[in-house]
Amino acid sequence: MDTSDRLRVGLGVLRSVSRALARPLDVAGAVRAAHAEMARVLDVTICFFGLYDAPGQIVEVVWQVHDGTELPGGHFPLGSGLTSQAIREGQPKLIRQWSKEGPSVQVQYATDRPGLPESSIAVPVVFDAEIIGVLVVQSYQAEAYDEDDVALVQGVADQLALAVAADRHGPEGSSDAPARGSDLEAVLASMPDALLVLDDKGRLVRLNQAARRLLCLADKTLILGHPVDLPQADHWPLGTRQLTDQLRPVFDQLRRGDEPRGEVQVSLNDPMDHLLSCRASVLLKDGAPVGGLMVLREVA
Repeated sequence: MDTSDRLRVGLGVLRSVSRALARPLDVAGAVRAAHAEMARVLDVTICFFGLYDAPGQIVEVVWQVHDGTELPGGHFPLGSGLTSQAIREGQPKLIRQWSKEGPSVQVQYATDRPGLPESSIAVPVVFDAEIIGVLVVQSYQAEAYDEDDVALVQGVADQLALAVAADRHGPEGSSDAPARGSDLEAVLASMPDALLVLDDKGRLVRLNQAARRLLCLADKTLILGHPVDLPQADHWPLGTRQLTDQLRPVFDQLRRGDEPRGEVQVSLNDPMDHLLSCRASVLLKDGAPVGGLMVLREVA
């Protein structure tokens, strides 16, 4: 398409998104509707939207899709990757061919197709001069996007910002719920110990900044949304098989809903031979186990 045709198509998508978001939708519903409209003109095989908590420096992925299948969300702390760059700098980011120019990846989500995408656009979602989230679209094809596509995705993100703000605050004005959530995130972010949260299927769904720093030593990649004791294409959710094997008894107890007793000492098997102690507890909801909490601390 020539420039005028692309402009006409892009404006059509933005109008369609605007009409879709005129309905009362929660955040996930709004992103789902925007994704459907973007799919008319872009390869959005992978798409996710994350809410950003500035005090805690945490991104909560509230909706994501891979090849037509919606995936569970999760929480991850800011790092140095593409998504984090878009938030920190408040500017859209474009990767045309990840295998040649993409930054290293410390945290990724599990999908049925292991491996990284080749093309990616990450744009900040801004409301009232505050970054409240991030919208990311990705493709397995190299050179799938250009600067015009970045402008289109940013335009969609700008409309999503209004929907997110409306869902957060409601018609009666601002709510203190986000503030209470920020207090919790700030506490978790400031913890010196590494915190890992597993769901009822043993999948890593949350980690704090200390966990990211500790487990990503030597350029390791963590995988959210995948059972921590199983590999995905030779990659382990906690970075290495050696660490996983040492913690396997803890994973087994948590999966059974049994409370692990005492501390377990493990080694990262990194060049510095870091030794860690691990304590774990079962997470309960209405008296039933729904996952586990693990705290890793370096042994002096």
